[in-house]
Amino acid sequence: MESHTINGVEVFIIPFDKARTVSCAFLIKKGSVHEPDELAGISHFIEHMAFRGTKNYDHFSLKYTVEVVGGNLNAFTDKLVTAYYAKVPEFHLEKTANVLKEITFHPIFSPEDTEIERKIILEEYKMSQDDPTSKLFDTLIETVWPGAYGRPVIGREETIKRISAEDLRKYHRRNYNLSNTKIVLAGKVNNDSLKILERELKNVRKGRKEKAQPSSPVFRYTDPKYIPRNDLEQVHIAVAKPVCGRNERDFYSLLVLNTALGSGMSSILFHEIREKEGFVYEIFSQFYTLKETGVLLIYAALSPEKIDEFMQKLREILSKEELFMRNFDYGKMRYLGKLEMITDNPSGVMSFVIDNVTHDSTETLEERVEKIKSVSLGDYRKAFERFITGKWSVFGIGPDSGKILERYNLIV
Repeated sequence: MESHTINGVEVFIIPFDKARTVSCAFLIKKGSVHEPDELAGISHFIEHMAFRGTKNYDHFSLKYTVEVVGGNLNAFTDKLVTAYYAKVPEFHLEKTANVLKEITFHPIFSPEDTEIERKIILEEYKMSQDDPTSKLFDTLIETVWPGAYGRPVIGREETIKRISAEDLRKYHRRNYNLSNTKIVLAGKVNNDSLKILERELKNVRKGRKEKAQPSSPVFRYTDPKYIPRNDLEQVHIAVAKPVCGRNERDFYSLLVLNTALGSGMSSILFHEIREKEGFVYEIFSQFYTLKETGVLLIYAALSPEKIDEFMQKLREILSKEELFMRNFDYGKMRYLGKLEMITDNPSGVMSFVIDNVTHDSTETLEERVEKIKSVSLGDYRKAFERFITGKWSVFGIGPDSGKILERYNLIV
């Protein structure tokens, strides 16, 4: 990976000499945690509005310019960053970079389009409320991370209804500038690629960096929380526990531990709970980390009558240190293999770099591989003792018959 500075913007380049495509992402280091509470969801709203048209493209032509050559154009908003990205044949980078510059820095926030997009976002919000997994995870994060970090990226229904076109213009002008921008390029890239970016960034306002994000959240334990939903057949369960952030050495042991616990059909959870007991169809573990802290969670969906057996079995499995130790090699080798499998995929490597840049890290794929290789069985055991044993917060959503989940305090 190479790093260049163009017009004050740090640009990360990952060349793939044999590639015939290029992936490009414009990142704005502003996400939902930076928003004032009364404008919760405005970053996500701006992301939507960027595709309604810009200074030099109407809403159809900006998408057509990328898609006509088989390319993909998309965007996402996260807690810490908003990203606009595309993948195209390498000969089409110049036009694509122009589109990305336009949707990032020059969207038009017309009142008419704002009202149309508001309706679309409200439908997206309702869809997330109807989806039991989305509702469960949103409730979990809002509860254990109260405040800005716990707020859903999409915002709340009342803020989505309240945000005006003028709010969008003001917030965009204050935050969407070169001082808050990073760019990632992967694939068939060379000096000409940098010259293209130099031309595109030449007249974009530099602006100034706003204040840093709020201080990291502190995990808040609560009594078991259950959301009644009698339109559901299954109970969806998530149990959560605080873990370390990316700045700690234990982060790499956590990557191995999480892989052993819940990644793949050979993982501890899948093998012990689905394959041996037949309690569930879907079960996995995942985590969300910031620089200083994180949350590890286990998810499963099952019939209400299986809750007692499932929770007892889950506690039993999480208590078995020797079971985790037997799966150390699986966790380490699988994670290393996953890293190797993205090394020849420009889009995969770009996603890895975006994830690191989001958290102010310049770690390369090669450096990540070496750090995972250095994780010892002793490091892994320490991670088990720190991140698996102890108290877990319990959350659920499902029919009334699943409310028995509220009596479970999961302590390993």
